[in-house]
Amino acid sequence: MQETYDVVVIGAGPVGLATALQLGRRGVATLLVERRDTLSHHPKAGGIHARTMEIFRQWGVADAIREAGRGVLPPSASGPTGFGWMTRLSGTEIGRISFGASAEDRVRFARHSPEFACGCGQDLYEPILLAEVHNHPAVTVRFGLRATVVEQDDVSVLVALDDPGADTRIGTVKARYVVACDGVRSPTRRTLGIGEQGEPAFGNSINVRFRADLERHRGGRRYGLFWVINPETQGAFGWRRRQNEWTYNFEAAPGEDPATYTAERCVEIVRQGIGDPDIEVDIVSILHWKHDQAVSDSWRAGRVLLAGDSAHRFPPHGGFGMNSGVQDSVNLVWKLQLVLQGLADKSLLDSYQEERKPVALFNGEQCLLNTKRMEETGWLLPDATSIAQIEDPGPAGQAVRDRIAAAIPRQREQFYSHGQQFGTIYASRAVIDDGTEPELSTISEYRMTGQPGARAPHLWLRAADGSEISTIDLFYDGFVLLHRGDRQEWSAAARAVTRATGVLIDGHAIGPGGQWFERNDQPRFTDLYGIETSGAVLVRPDGHVGFRSVKGEPDPTVALADAVRRLLGKHSRQAPSPIRRKA
Repeated sequence: MQETYDVVVIGAGPVGLATALQLGRRGVATLLVERRDTLSHHPKAGGIHARTMEIFRQWGVADAIREAGRGVLPPSASGPTGFGWMTRLSGTEIGRISFGASAEDRVRFARHSPEFACGCGQDLYEPILLAEVHNHPAVTVRFGLRATVVEQDDVSVLVALDDPGADTRIGTVKARYVVACDGVRSPTRRTLGIGEQGEPAFGNSINVRFRADLERHRGGRRYGLFWVINPETQGAFGWRRRQNEWTYNFEAAPGEDPATYTAERCVEIVRQGIGDPDIEVDIVSILHWKHDQAVSDSWRAGRVLLAGDSAHRFPPHGGFGMNSGVQDSVNLVWKLQLVLQGLADKSLLDSYQEERKPVALFNGEQCLLNTKRMEETGWLLPDATSIAQIEDPGPAGQAVRDRIAAAIPRQREQFYSHGQQFGTIYASRAVIDDGTEPELSTISEYRMTGQPGARAPHLWLRAADGSEISTIDLFYDGFVLLHRGDRQEWSAAARAVTRATGVLIDGHAIGPGGQWFERNDQPRFTDLYGIETSGAVLVRPDGHVGFRSVKGEPDPTVALADAVRRLLGKHSRQAPSPIRRKA
């Protein structure tokens, strides 16, 4: 068997599915290969950030994923939301962090994005992504095959396909590029000899999916996670918002083999976390994973690129693993498409690592910091003396609980991370710096800006018929040029450059004279994007600003054509300035 594809995607986890979906939507001949026979059945990677939900919105799957995560709430689900800490699920509550429940939160989050964060397990959203992949005939999906990069040259990569059970060669395929999304242990990364830097494992984590009737112990609380701390177990219960469906995540004892945590042993530990020794617990599945952090030294070896967990892995506190991986794919796929079409120089692919590796390093550092702060609440690396006293009804126990309660507000950045999610400002050969000072976000506070490299900010736009869309809805298939409604020369420039280069540029005029009107209850488009009335902003297909003309140009067509050539590596230019990091 010998087949040829434009791209082979190795791994059908969330990032592999996201990569194949985008390639298929663009009509790129793609083979998606997964060594397992099926998708994941275990719930993990369930905290979907608002930025990732924006991306799912652009693909038309956000509503289905939100509905899948919503589940069926029982009548008792009317209590507080957020994240709670307690001695046991049925024990003393120590404190909580509310999230998204206040009117102030809802207004602030809605100002940043048309989408909100979503809780939905990987076992629920992967089938939705796969169904969308199947809607694109350019993608071939093959399960139950192990893909291995055998060799590559200047024009293609040879990939061997084996039966992982029988260790039998099925055949080989050729691809112009390979995207490896094959997980934290990434055989592809190892085959290529790519090293990684990071922190050693904090320990081995055990994630248990189980069924039990915990309604009387949950007490109406709708927390995303219920952290429990007691002498017998420290971990986190995750409520799946379905009748009697839960997860419990805890650390294996130091030096113990995770394989020794059998279903029988896990039942006992779950009961200890609940505080009910007699409750019926039905174990559905058990997953082992390492609690560590690392980033690959290189994200590209010739025609093979790494994405998602193959390129980076983080501690879970903050939830940036899967979310960062999906955003890796969004950064990479449009560049691959234009290189494959011959519309961009292959050096454009170097901007993938230039832009995404610094983000991974930053996210890893912040997730490590979140983990260290979590230690203050008695979880993960507990102080044995304090943990022994935590349930004492007297002054000693109260002192321990008070100390943990005082540490809970310091966990806020783990949950309120809009600045970290939305505030990244790329600096690379695929961004044209306009010399303005960066509008830096903090972890929690996102500063909306239209400067080059930044995610183009969200604004609601109203059509003549009264319907509304977000600016985010405009960004995906190609470049988008935003300008004032009375400056139609910019839209004319977009059409002219599209005809001349073959690069799709869709012009959108905002305000009087244009096809979109602004709402009065939000910032003016020109103010938010930092341009004068004669200026314009060119947004890349990944939703980040590539070029901004603050004051306008004598000849918009010439300026736009030059910008596109520079962004796509068709025009010599100076090396990019250092990557901008958030304060």
